[in-house]
Amino acid sequence: MSTQTSRPLRVHYSEDYCLPSGPETVTKSRLVAEAIRRDLPEVVIVAPVPANREELLAVHDEAYLDRVFGADGGETALGDWSEPLLASILATTGGVRDAVTEALRSGRSGSLSSGLHHAGRSYGTGYCTLNGLALAALHALRSVPSVGILDLDAHCGGGTADILAADPRVRLVDVSVSSFDRWTPSDKARHHLRLVTDPAQYLAAVDEALDRLEGVAFLIYNAGMDAHGAAGGLEGVDTPIVRERERRVVAWAQSRRVPIIFALAGGYRWDGLTLEQVADLHLETVRAFAA
Repeated sequence: MSTQTSRPLRVHYSEDYCLPSGPETVTKSRLVAEAIRRDLPEVVIVAPVPANREELLAVHDEAYLDRVFGADGGETALGDWSEPLLASILATTGGVRDAVTEALRSGRSGSLSSGLHHAGRSYGTGYCTLNGLALAALHALRSVPSVGILDLDAHCGGGTADILAADPRVRLVDVSVSSFDRWTPSDKARHHLRLVTDPAQYLAAVDEALDRLEGVAFLIYNAGMDAHGAAGGLEGVDTPIVRERERRVVAWAQSRRVPIIFALAGGYRWDGLTLEQVADLHLETVRAFAA
């Protein structure tokens, strides 16, 4: 395993991630990719291999996957099923898994993926149909003894907990500003969830979360920008705060030589932002990883 960062940052994305219309989960990544090409030309964008049903059996119940992959139209948490929508879900799920492979070589990577952490073993909800974070964690555990999942999306990652909380090799650390999909840590020595209601305490909560990850061999970062007050989160959490959050997360991993990947996660036009402005917020994560 390598944790060197001399190799250019490689971020996973393909045109299959995006649909012409729909929620931000399936529309914003194209604009993030365009912003990377415009503002961060040193970052390499690579297409992932889409996830497939066979590997997803390690994450989801077979009966649930039968519903998602239904021959006459399946079940999704993103609206009416279509072949392009299923292709988007499988591509973004595979992107997080392929980011793990890259980070094991070079130290860091990412995927312009959203719609992951609310999907549980036998269900999808909250725009999340398949849990790519869980798939990525199991993929990493083929090469490392332990994995931490740091979830800083505005909402709790109850789906990830449903799938992975019982695995002693996995540590779940969740800092949220909304109680949606709240879960109860079953093992408080390994898992941690904190709901932040005061923006002045937000970065301190992130620091506490990072402290609780001490000793993990690989870090998966669900880097939701919807914690930002203008993107669906907590009023008072602004761009300088989320920029500093990204810097601290990356610095923590680099100082400990822990391979790290990111997924975009949430970020919405809930307070008058344009989709381009949401994409610019997500670029803060890419900038921190590329620095």
